[in-house]
Amino acid sequence: MIQHQFKYEWLQLFRERWVLALLVIFLGVMTYAVYNGNQKVNTRKAAIEKAKADMQKIDAKYAGQIDSISRGLSPAPERWLDPRSLSVYGQRAPRVVSMDAQPLAFIAVGQSDLFTHYVKPKLYGEAYALGFSELANPVQLLFGTFDLAFVCIYLLPLLIIAFSYNLLSQEKESGVFRLTMAQPISLYGWLFSRTVLRFIIIAIVLLVSLVIAMLVNGVLATAIANGFLIVYFFLLLYAFFWFLVSLLINLFGKSSGQNAVALVSVWVALVLLLPSIISQTANTLYPVPSRINMINEYRVAEAKAEKEAAKMLKTYYRDHPELAPKDSTENNQYSFWLEYFATIDVLKQAVSPILNEYDEAIAQQQTWVDKLGIFSPAIVLQSALNDQAGTAPAHYASYREQVIQFADTWKAYFMPRMFRNESMKPEDLPGLPQFEYEPKVHSTWVNNLTMLTAYVLITVLLSVVLFNFQKHEQMLTS
Repeated sequence: MIQHQFKYEWLQLFRERWVLALLVIFLGVMTYAVYNGNQKVNTRKAAIEKAKADMQKIDAKYAGQIDSISRGLSPAPERWLDPRSLSVYGQRAPRVVSMDAQPLAFIAVGQSDLFTHYVKPKLYGEAYALGFSELANPVQLLFGTFDLAFVCIYLLPLLIIAFSYNLLSQEKESGVFRLTMAQPISLYGWLFSRTVLRFIIIAIVLLVSLVIAMLVNGVLATAIANGFLIVYFFLLLYAFFWFLVSLLINLFGKSSGQNAVALVSVWVALVLLLPSIISQTANTLYPVPSRINMINEYRVAEAKAEKEAAKMLKTYYRDHPELAPKDSTENNQYSFWLEYFATIDVLKQAVSPILNEYDEAIAQQQTWVDKLGIFSPAIVLQSALNDQAGTAPAHYASYREQVIQFADTWKAYFMPRMFRNESMKPEDLPGLPQFEYEPKVHSTWVNNLTMLTAYVLITVLLSVVLFNFQKHEQMLTS
């Protein structure tokens, strides 16, 4: 009997040309979203590759100059341009510290519109710690980037609503419902079969879209390892939840118009209003300090430390006798840098409260969103997709920590050699510190999976309870 119901519903559904047209349009929108997300990732990769290519050109240029000067084939340039100078090399040839895109980055752009993907920490200054945000279009930030995540979170529920808002009401309004119930079939089984059929169609569309996405981005061969199944399962759960909501509204509703209004209202509440309220509340409760004020306070602290540099250097020599010059009459070419290195610890202590205030506000906001985000399936799905794409806030926080660590490593390579008044040699170049991004293992997919599953189970429970409380005679006469 179920097989015949499926066949009948399938034929009835696709007799409507708008159904096929809507599916084709949605598949086209999904394909364009994949293309747009892929363009974002390619732009990101191109910028990183260009920066690394420029770094390699500078390395090759300086290597040739150092070799030529050391062999007496060319004269030494001015001191501030001499690549043999450790300060020149450390300041003018910094390493590219990049956050490489992960295989599924095209699915969810996430935080990539807010943060930079590469920096070049130099010997002087700590300002890179403040340089992780970029100017962005406020309208774009409000509605998000048009990627696969955007389409699935915002538009997929609308497609499901269009498919299922009149599951029961249409049959009642057309007079077919009485004839259907006259057959030896279960009302709940009949509704369930109609719902499942539409869910299967959407599942096929999602699968085709993801396969196209993986194929276009060249990760189809390693799709399972890259989290393809996890992403697909999340989308299925999200879609099934909205089908169940539609079923629930159909059991409650009286007419197709009322069902449509109710479903759109639920969509607005869960997808638009609730995430916006949670975000605005987080910004109100935990406001982020002004970046302009932060930069000004940083510069003031930096200038104050520089004024006391000479005094700090004597203290630094006392605490680090291994770096003190053996001959007090020796003229160190890096005298400025020695004073600067002596102030680094003091400068970090002075600016750490400034940076910590900013970091704590961001962390508190994220904690607030994580706690209250469980009430919105849209937030849960966005978090899950960002996690799989490697574009979640936690990934960028980890990258920032890695940048700061490498900046310290870069300084640590040059600093003791400067205290020893050494110069760059050709054999030193291969030993320069190199950065390699290590993606943070930040897998919250179990928690997100639990929440989406809970949404589905709660909706199933509500629909079953409602159906049991509804009298069959009332539904026939309504």
